[in-house]
Amino acid sequence: MANEKKLFRETRVYPIIFMLIITAIFIGILATFYQFSFAKVQKYRKTQLKKMVMGVFEIPTQNIENDFPRYITIRKMEDLIYYEYRQDSILMGYCFPISGSGLWGTIHALLAVTRDFGKIINIEIVDQNETPGLGGRITESWFKDQFKGKILIDDNILNNFMLISENEIAKDNEIKQITGATASSKALVDMIYEDVKKYNLKLRADL
Repeated sequence: MANEKKLFRETRVYPIIFMLIITAIFIGILATFYQFSFAKVQKYRKTQLKKMVMGVFEIPTQNIENDFPRYITIRKMEDLIYYEYRQDSILMGYCFPISGSGLWGTIHALLAVTRDFGKIINIEIVDQNETPGLGGRITESWFKDQFKGKILIDDNILNNFMLISENEIAKDNEIKQITGATASSKALVDMIYEDVKKYNLKLRADL
């Protein structure tokens, strides 16, 4: 009896090998689903980005695939990607991606400006990981709408917006910060200043 051979499933290594096999099967299933869905996910992301670019210029988005190439041209200069908005062949403005460090991660946004960089047309948050109910409120319309029509560059001087309390009345160069989320509010203001400075030097020289 002492020399009776154990069944493999009764050995100590059986549970380990069993778990490895199950894990490999599930990884294979997930990898298969990922490969099948990758193209759809990429297409969805591109469509959403097109929708956001059109949105910052307040272009209707009911027919994105036809209207995007009609109004928007994607441009690239060195390492910079930006978008031109034209209406009846007339250049109306530019849109470019901006990013910066928030409290919990990188904030990505789109900023639309007039063709002379003089004013902000609109801003849209693409992606953020800020605290819900606090920094996450940078996606709220009241906060984003503050930037509409703000003077960006005046007499070749780039405006660096100042933050004020949410309860105060903002002047031309001021933005109401989100109560309890100064870091997130400041991150967006800093993003605009730093990235406009970068695009302004490289892009505006060719205007």
